[in-house]
Amino acid sequence: MTHVCFAIPDDEFERDFLQLPLDVANACAALRAEGIGVSVWDKRLTDTPPDTGPDPDIVVVVTAIADRAQCYPLVLHPVRELVEGSRRQWPGATVLACGPHATHLPEATRAELGADFVARGEVDSAAIQAVRDLAAGRPALPVMPLVDTYPQLAPEQWPLPAYDLFDLTSYTAEVFMDGRVRRGSCGMVLGVRGCTYGCTFCHLPFGTRMRPQPVERTLAEIAAMRERGVDFVFFLDYVFGLHPTFYKDLCQDLTGLGLGWTGQSRAEVVLRTDVEQWARAGCKGMWLGAESPGIAETPVGKRVKPGVTDSAVRRLQDVGITPFAFVLLGLPDDPACQNGELLDWATNLPGYFGLNQLFLRPGTTLYDQLAPRYNDGRMPSTWSEVESVTRRYRESYPVDLNELWDRLVRLPNYIGNAMAAL
Repeated sequence: MTHVCFAIPDDEFERDFLQLPLDVANACAALRAEGIGVSVWDKRLTDTPPDTGPDPDIVVVVTAIADRAQCYPLVLHPVRELVEGSRRQWPGATVLACGPHATHLPEATRAELGADFVARGEVDSAAIQAVRDLAAGRPALPVMPLVDTYPQLAPEQWPLPAYDLFDLTSYTAEVFMDGRVRRGSCGMVLGVRGCTYGCTFCHLPFGTRMRPQPVERTLAEIAAMRERGVDFVFFLDYVFGLHPTFYKDLCQDLTGLGLGWTGQSRAEVVLRTDVEQWARAGCKGMWLGAESPGIAETPVGKRVKPGVTDSAVRRLQDVGITPFAFVLLGLPDDPACQNGELLDWATNLPGYFGLNQLFLRPGTTLYDQLAPRYNDGRMPSTWSEVESVTRRYRESYPVDLNELWDRLVRLPNYIGNAMAAL
């Protein structure tokens, strides 16, 4: 029997959340159903590889799990260390790398990680199909597949995620207890893949077409997690509420189950949706892609005016849902970032905010537009060059983004401070 170990690297950007690698759980379930042995080494939780039987024939190193794929890290040294550790532990194993890095710069990823193969495509679908090819001994070049990416598979055709391979209570995010936000055990659900919006800074690992799985499948996943001690979940769907029927049916079925959950959406969707139904279904908090009060004036394709976001925040509050806002530092030509308005807006936000800085990532339109400008007129060919593009971009920014970051993370409604205080 072929045995596969899925390995997840440390992530230097993990701060307040340690999310379940749902795509790995999906791939493990599908491969196990085909008679392939599976195990998981999540290095974020333990430095010790799993001792679950025979040494693996294939180690699948996932460079960015589903929760991080939208804003995947550009620094690869934690992944390289994991590859090196896997080779020391299992010198006879084939090392396969999957993730956005392998998809967008496959040759550079393979070379910089020292992997034998890389597989292009969505992590779970790519891993399943690449392992099938390797286990069957099919001819393979170092970049798999031979042309383009592995096709998207239908998740509803897989068994339920292999939750038994994980201690689900070890994975955490913001949850609510006695009406207060805190860090606690949190599962993850991905009911609808894809996003139809075209923000140029955003990496969309699931594409622009919305692909809902059956509501019954989503409910079964939630029930299976609850059997393992998880009573709070995060919906990874990029725009909760956008699909015309899925979310209405889902919320109807969740009402009365006693499940607490959070999700992420857009301000416009909140304003045209029955958010009271969300609250009745157990929604405790909703993240909004606010980015900046000046986002509409930036050339990134997100024309959301500040009043729209503020109205969405109030509407969530009115039904008892705590608003959270994603704040993104360093957008091109962002007046709010440059004139101090962003800091004032975050300070007075009647809710919590999470903070990130703009990275120019392969696979985004903004990267295609700006990367040559910060790389001597040509597209980067290595991850070191990609990292340098963002560094040079930040160095040329009109204000000191590091100073602004430091001021923002000292605010009491910064999510990290809110959870650490309890």
